[in-house]
Amino acid sequence: MQPKYNNVFIFLLLMAAGAGNYATAQIAPDTITVDINHQSILNIGFGQQPRRLVTSSISTVKGSVLEKAFNTNIGNALYGRIAGLTVNQGGNEAGANAPGIRARGINTYGRGPDVLVIVDGFLGDFSQLVPEEVEEISLLKDASATAIYGSRAANGVLLVTTKRGRETPLQANFSTQQGFSQAAGLPEFLDSYGYAVLYNEALANDGKAPIYTQTDLDQYRDGSNPFFRPNVNWYDEVLRKAAPVSNYNLSFRGGNKTAKYFVLLNNISSQGLYKKFGDLDDESINARYNRFNFRANIDVKLTGRLSATLLLGGTVEDRSNPADLNSGGIFNSLSLLPPNAFPVLNPNGSFGGNANFTNPYANLLKTGFAESNGRTLQSSFRLNHDLGMITKGLSISGAVSFNNYFASGSNRAKGIQRFAISRNTAGDTVYTGFGQTTPIVGTEPDLGEYRNYAIQGFLNYHRVFKKHDIAALVMFNADNSNADKSALYAGTDVANQSLTYKNNSGATRITYVNNDKYIAEFSMAYMGSENYAPGNRYGAFPAGSIGWIISNENFLKKNHLVTFLKIRGSFGLVGNDEIGGTRFMFDQRYPFTASYNLGTNNAQANAIAEGRIANPAVTWEKERKANIGVDATFFNQLTVSLDVFNQDRYDILAEANRTSPAYLGYTALPSLNQGKVNNKGFEAILRYNNKEKSRLRFFAEANVFYARNKIVFNAEPVQLNSGILNEGRRIGQPYGLRALGLFQTEAEVASSAKPLGVAVRAGDVKYEDVGGPAGIPDGIIDGNDNQPIGNPGLPDLTVGMHTGLQYKGFDLDLVFQGVSGNTVSLNGNQFRPFQNFGKAGVIALERWTPETAATANFPRLSTENNLNNYRFSSFYQRDGGFVKLRSAEIGYALSGKFISKINLQQARLFINGTNLFSFDHIKYGIPDALGTGYPNLRTLTLGARLQF
Repeated sequence: MQPKYNNVFIFLLLMAAGAGNYATAQIAPDTITVDINHQSILNIGFGQQPRRLVTSSISTVKGSVLEKAFNTNIGNALYGRIAGLTVNQGGNEAGANAPGIRARGINTYGRGPDVLVIVDGFLGDFSQLVPEEVEEISLLKDASATAIYGSRAANGVLLVTTKRGRETPLQANFSTQQGFSQAAGLPEFLDSYGYAVLYNEALANDGKAPIYTQTDLDQYRDGSNPFFRPNVNWYDEVLRKAAPVSNYNLSFRGGNKTAKYFVLLNNISSQGLYKKFGDLDDESINARYNRFNFRANIDVKLTGRLSATLLLGGTVEDRSNPADLNSGGIFNSLSLLPPNAFPVLNPNGSFGGNANFTNPYANLLKTGFAESNGRTLQSSFRLNHDLGMITKGLSISGAVSFNNYFASGSNRAKGIQRFAISRNTAGDTVYTGFGQTTPIVGTEPDLGEYRNYAIQGFLNYHRVFKKHDIAALVMFNADNSNADKSALYAGTDVANQSLTYKNNSGATRITYVNNDKYIAEFSMAYMGSENYAPGNRYGAFPAGSIGWIISNENFLKKNHLVTFLKIRGSFGLVGNDEIGGTRFMFDQRYPFTASYNLGTNNAQANAIAEGRIANPAVTWEKERKANIGVDATFFNQLTVSLDVFNQDRYDILAEANRTSPAYLGYTALPSLNQGKVNNKGFEAILRYNNKEKSRLRFFAEANVFYARNKIVFNAEPVQLNSGILNEGRRIGQPYGLRALGLFQTEAEVASSAKPLGVAVRAGDVKYEDVGGPAGIPDGIIDGNDNQPIGNPGLPDLTVGMHTGLQYKGFDLDLVFQGVSGNTVSLNGNQFRPFQNFGKAGVIALERWTPETAATANFPRLSTENNLNNYRFSSFYQRDGGFVKLRSAEIGYALSGKFISKINLQQARLFINGTNLFSFDHIKYGIPDALGTGYPNLRTLTLGARLQF
């Protein structure tokens, strides 16, 4: 495994210069201490419950813990934090870096595998929240925990709870972080000299004469002719070494028996990796991401029995980039443009360029800019009335919520002419222009909007009768949204996609505890959606669980080894209504798409056709979830939680490829609920704390999660090559050619299978011939030779390690994440030297030549479009596993005597680092950030937290 890190970062991070006076512990209590008897209160969805009584599978992380990693998207602070949660890198650029989040792997090959996100009891988006406003994030995983969310719960539920006021005097907190981000794992390419040498070699391999003379090579190497023999590192020309980041947070918290409040204002900013092109040209702009978060959560007791809660939060988000808001085009150009193609600027100050490539520096400086402005509002109002006058423990509540998101843009675009230079016979410089310089033109695009409103009603009951503890909940929920679900619904009926989405549900949960030892819980939701046919819109989703707190039995009460021990199990049915396909597929469509050629002049006449066959019985995906778990604490210091689960998903939407012949005349096969997937695995959490009275306090917590899915049935069509069938394999299984290495001799080429019409030579990739139409090798490499290769991109094993220590005023906090069981592919310009006139990555140095045949790891070089060597195959697959230091923080709490002199209650200084280094199997980049896009970011900040 290869370590990848920056020595400056590690050196600064590990500094703990100077000694200080003793100070009160500044690590959050939920970080350094352990809940020995599981007495803490846990959010369980529409309610709370003491952790010791929870029979469901739920994992949590506190918002105070997430503050120890600088991220512009809170989802990227969850790596390795929650058992059962897989976080996939979704992007790296601030404002476009939302990760993919999966609970217990992937359970469906359908269009909707995403976790359901609930913010303060309602549908919401947590990606723009900041850790400073979050109290806790909980992942609900089994049927008992999720059934109350009905047909939305099969993929798991992520509960986000924001901070509320407390009955304490006013606490004012201020924190700031100042630092910088830098690119981690930029692709490495050859300079002009290396490029030209290998290009000549590639030409020779193609039977062509070299184009670079020894004089050319010498001038590339010594830089003596920078205009006609340039050596341009385009990444250096466009990107800066470090980009400033900052985070400011101000909050107020407190209250009394009548009113409690939490108020927050936060500003987070990242200037991006581009150089400051806006400072160089009035019609360009500096790259920047800036967001303000505000929150006001207020709880008021109106009378002795009536209370009200107002939760109000929102963001104002602004983003800008030179050239284009989407940076993908620029980074693709940087990864393709050869270093010797042309200089950044010609001798006369014009921009370099040619017929094949634009100039990315000129594009960022002289082709305009783009901005986006986003606004979000999340609000809810709740009234709660204690009905104790009817019977003790009874209450009723109602709530209404409104969430809104809107984004607009401002684009300014213009053209810029670029010039290729050459010398004529007289030795004069000749400029050949490409493109045109045009005036700037503006557009104001609508970048999307989302609205959701919901109403809820609750009847709650909780009462203890001697040894009997009974809690019950009955609720109603109705919500409407105009979410853009075009990614989920792939039909062409755009008008139907924009219609409101509506869900109604009723739910109940009953929990019974006997003698604080025996627990039984039943929950059920009855939910419906407008997306299904009348009479088929509602369904029931029941679940049950039981638990036994063995440590409360007499034979274990005096056992000092086992402090707490509970076993639990659950089983139930949940659903997933994000099924994909066309909306209202129960309704037969007749699109105006058919055409016929009629008459003597063969004129085309349009008509309607029978569209996709309707499915009046279409319904949501369903899943049976089973879970068995154990929670234990030993000798007051070691806590252990183990879960084993099995999940059977069925009624997944799939085209009827095996039952409906295409010759019947309709334009598309019907989509039926007939797919099946099984997913099983285990989770383990282990945490150790040393004794509380120790001067040196430390803890170590590890969570391990493993899941393996299998497609049981997907109605796929019969294939001549049975090796490419998905049934029986994992979701996302890659299919391609299996490489057998590189051809070593022309004789070996002549005697082996090859693609038709492709000139294959020694040094090219050799593939396994597994079958033709008859199911036996046929001497031809084509699609019939595809087979399962490698593993899916989602890891099946995820490990998180969170550890920390505290000594006097110093503290240290580290979070590691490791994944295994996934495969990544070396795709893109970095791994395709000289293709499409492009540059050459350093991997080209490992190419095959007659002299390096025994050690080569890359095929022979060619300037031609090689139809053999760059096919999707196992040759370019690599183990995607890694171990990363996701975050690290060193802090020092100032002494009580010192801070009291300046009227502070607490003060802490810290150094914080994110994505500091990675141990992996990839020599050419970072496994979860390979490619030509915005690079992975490593961030270091200095900060202070003050409490007044």
